[in-house]
Amino acid sequence: MLKVNPYEKCPIYETESFILRLVEESDVDGLLECYSDLSAVKFMNSDRCTSDFHYTTIDEMKNCIQFWLKEYKNKGYVRFSVIDKQTQKAVGSIEIFGGSKFGVLRIDLKSNYEKQSYITEILKISNIYFYDAFSVNHVISKAIPEATKRISALIENGFLKLEDNTILPYGDYYIR
Repeated sequence: MLKVNPYEKCPIYETESFILRLVEESDVDGLLECYSDLSAVKFMNSDRCTSDFHYTTIDEMKNCIQFWLKEYKNKGYVRFSVIDKQTQKAVGSIEIFGGSKFGVLRIDLKSNYEKQSYITEILKISNIYFYDAFSVNHVISKAIPEATKRISALIENGFLKLEDNTILPYGDYYIR
């Protein structure tokens, strides 16, 4: 099977509940619901990012999406919208980047989607496709101690708690 560079042709992935595809400006309304949800924002990983991912206006969210698309064009990372198959609306996003020994997986979901089963669906896609697509040996993802459902999903999918500061100068990471 020929390996496709995800920065040349962004893949689309499907789970039972979601379609994961490159973020689009048309996702702005759904993503604003996610990124204005303070209960969701507290679980988001903003380490080494330019913002805290709390947006309250359409313009802020549009600017963020445009920034993500620019980063994709520059081969910095891929930001996928998480589209609920039933509503056909974005309920969050995930980001993956790599190219070295490890890739970082950020998972941002509206608070009512912060469920172990939904996170597991996303992690299974990661486990199947992201290592090869992004040329990484390991994937790391952040989960603060209060994110018990996320931690359970990470452990269920073969992630182990990473000792703080062994790879990154930040805490609360899990590695697979």
